[in-house]
Amino acid sequence: MTDLLTLWGLSSGRHRTDIVLPGSPERCLSRRAEEDDQGRVWMLETLRPGQFDRRERIARALDRLSRAGLPVPAYLAGPDGRFVIEHEGQQHQLSPFIPGDPLPQPEYIEDAARGESLGKFLCRLREVSGCIHEFDDEPAFLLEGYIDELMAAMAGRRPDLHEALSPVLPALTPLFEAWPSLPVSFCHGDFHPLNIIWHGTSAAAVIDWEFAGIRPCLFDAANCLGCVGIEDPHALVRGLAPALLQTLRQGVCLDRTSLSLLPELVLALRFAWMSEWLRRRDEEMIGIEAHYMRLLANSLDTLLPAWFNLLGE
Repeated sequence: MTDLLTLWGLSSGRHRTDIVLPGSPERCLSRRAEEDDQGRVWMLETLRPGQFDRRERIARALDRLSRAGLPVPAYLAGPDGRFVIEHEGQQHQLSPFIPGDPLPQPEYIEDAARGESLGKFLCRLREVSGCIHEFDDEPAFLLEGYIDELMAAMAGRRPDLHEALSPVLPALTPLFEAWPSLPVSFCHGDFHPLNIIWHGTSAAAVIDWEFAGIRPCLFDAANCLGCVGIEDPHALVRGLAPALLQTLRQGVCLDRTSLSLLPELVLALRFAWMSEWLRRRDEEMIGIEAHYMRLLANSLDTLLPAWFNLLGE
C-alpha cells in the first residue's frame, strides 16, 4: 500500500511499522505510518463506508484552522482539491505524522502549564470559529436527547446502571433548560489531554476531530475538565484545571452564563464516556464512571463557588 502516496503526488518510501500512531485507531477502517522519499512521515487512513462526507467536511475545517495558524495536523488535498481520495473502491486520507512526548498519567493533572496551553488553543479556536461553515447545516446537537436515549437503553440492558444514574438527572435540569440559549461556536467535540500531541507541557497538535461540530462554547473545556477530574476529583480545583479556566477568562472566552452551568456540563458529558465504557464492555471503568458521576452530581453546589473563587469572581 505504500504506492498510495502517489495519489497525492508524493514518491513512496517505506512502510514505518516501528511508529505507533497517536489517537484512536477506531476512527477509521485502518491506518498506517508511511514515509515518503524525502523522509517525511505521514498517517495514511482508509475510511469505512459512509465516512466520506463527514471526513471531507472535517478535513476542510482543519485546512481552514491550519491556515489560521492553529496547531492541527491538516489533511493533504489531492489533485482535484478534495481531501478524501478514492482508489480501487476504497477511500483514503493522508495527514502529517507529528511526533510527541508521552503524557504522564495521572501526573499531568498537576501541570498548570498544560492547562494554560490548552486554554490558549481553545481561545484561538473560538476566535476563528466564525470562518468554519462546514457544519452549519447539521442538526443542532441536543445533549438532553442523547442522554435520554442512553438512559432508555440502560433501562433495558443495564437496569443496575439505570438505577444508579437516575438520581443524577435532576441536577442537569438547569443545563437542559438553558441549552437553546447558550452561546455556541465550532468545537473539537472530544477535547481532552490524550487527544493532544504534547511537546513538553505545550500542545503541539490537537488530533481526532471526528466529533467536531457546533456546540456550546464551553463544550470542549467541560469535556477536558471531566477527564481531569476522573483522574482525581480534587484536581478540578488545582493544577491544570484552574489554569485552563483562568486562561479562558483572560482570553474573554468564559462568559458568566456558560460558566455558571459549567459544572452541570462537565457532569452531562460524562454520559458520553459512560456510553464508551459500555461499548467496550469495560466493567472496571463503568464502575469508576458511575461513582464519579454521582460524586459530581453531589458536588455541583461546591464546585462552582470554588471556581468563582479561583477566578476572583
